[in-house]
Amino acid sequence: MNPLRSISVAAWAWRSTVAFVLRPTIWLPFVIVAGVQGLALLFLMGFHQNALLPIGLPIVKLLGGEQATHYPVFFFALPTMFFRANLVISTLLASVTGGAATLLFARAFGFNDARGAWGRALRCAPALIVLTLLVVAILFGIAALARMIPQEVAQQSFAARWGVRGGTMLLFVLVQSFMAYSTAWIVLMGHKIWPAIRDSVRVTSRTFLPTLIAVGIPAVLLFPFSYVTGRLDLIVGKLRPEVLAGILGGQILVQFLITFFLVGAITRLFIWRMEAAR
Repeated sequence: MNPLRSISVAAWAWRSTVAFVLRPTIWLPFVIVAGVQGLALLFLMGFHQNALLPIGLPIVKLLGGEQATHYPVFFFALPTMFFRANLVISTLLASVTGGAATLLFARAFGFNDARGAWGRALRCAPALIVLTLLVVAILFGIAALARMIPQEVAQQSFAARWGVRGGTMLLFVLVQSFMAYSTAWIVLMGHKIWPAIRDSVRVTSRTFLPTLIAVGIPAVLLFPFSYVTGRLDLIVGKLRPEVLAGILGGQILVQFLITFFLVGAITRLFIWRMEAAR
């Protein structure tokens, strides 16, 4: 598929998703995840309140260490603590709600399935959670490899520093692109984990550039948030550390909106490939 055709297909998938932005039932899975993320952030921010302290203090120590319980270190540790909390949310909750959202989108795109979206997602929960854990493990492995590059190289060379960042992001996008259709195979087609991954790779190989675009654009849009929260030296001494909480809140909102269109676009591409294969 040539680049112009690929861009056109990816844009068509995103445009198809826009048609359903006024359907509250499709938004519900994403609202649930964003709501839990928001509550997690508020919980961390208010851990020192008397009502939360017995639970909040051990959790903050677990996620950020003893120093994170003190101001202003708390705010500098907040991105890491929220990231770790969000890993749990993504694994145990977002994986299941993503399965429900995939079925809801598939129905909207004409997929004939009378099963309840939430019941189906819950029955597939073990496979969806293991799938998410596998993706997370691969992404952590890539990040670990990137950290093996000597710090002196990254600090002395702008090209090397951004080359590592760009290369890491590209690998992240590639992994997520090849795994993108696994949820659809599990929820819509009833596949087990390994057959779902195998067939996801096959679908991505046949729809490579549109899938890469559909997955890559959200990654690029979210990059500024991860960059800023990862470069605390940009905030220390320039802005109040409390600004980090606002940045994380903005990240939750942007991720909430982007994920809706990402899941919709990937589901649209999946249905399109299934229809073309008949």
